[in-house]
Parts: sequence; structure tokens; C-alpha cells
Amino acid sequence: MRWKITGMLCLCLLSSPALSEVIFNASVAEAGLDAAELRLIFSRQRLFWTNGQAIRVFILPPDSEDHRQFCQNSLDVLPYMLQRNWDRAVYSGMADRPEIVSSIAEMRRKVFSTAGAVGYVPDEISATGSSE
Repeated sequence: MRWKITGMLCLCLLSSPALSEVIFNASVAEAGLDAAELRLIFSRQRLFWTNGQAIRVFILPPDSEDHRQFCQNSLDVLPYMLQRNWDRAVYSGMADRPEIVSSIAEMRRKVFSTAGAVGYVPDEISATGSSE
């Protein structure tokens, strides 16, 4: 009986959605933002931190599974909806698109070396501390 319960627990853990951890540059004092605030930042509707510093957004490739997971699980939005917001902001001249990085290692490097930067890494990567 004990084996069956453990087996069920493992199935539940395997089927849970993968979450992402939002990472910030050291110059950003606003860690711990809720999903609604992060949605504004990543959709480029909020362009400045409360201290007036410009927000620099970095994302993984829009067609990657990590980006899709981040959009759906952390921002509660579908990736194509985020893309629509970027298109609208760019075409209206209100904002630029986020900068696309090619890997998790590059994401960490860019976010940690760019003032006002924000990005994300898959939670299993951030928990282990590895960078790919």
C-alpha cells in the first residue's frame, strides 16, 4: 500500500506545471512583484521602475518551451497575446520589444550585467544553480 501512495505522489509531481523564476539586476529594488505587475513589465506596458530607471526586459526565444511555460504559468497569458502587446507598443512608438537571448546562460549574463534588467529562468535551473 505504501508503494502505491508514493507512486501516486510521483505522478502528481511529474504532471505539475514547470514554473519560472524571475531574475532582476542588482540595481532593481522591486523584487517580489505579483503576476499582474510582471505582466505589465513583460508586455512592455510598464517601462520604468519606481526609481525612474528604464526597465530592460530579456526573454528566451518566443518559440521555446521555456518561454511558453513562463508566459502561461508565471504571467497567466498566452505567448501570442504577449507578442500582440509588443507589436502594438512598437508600432505605436510607445516601447521597444524585449531583447531575445539564445540561452539561459546568456539570460543570466545579460540580466546581471544590465542596469534595470529583468528576465526569467526555468525554476528547476534556478534551484540547482546550473546555467545549462
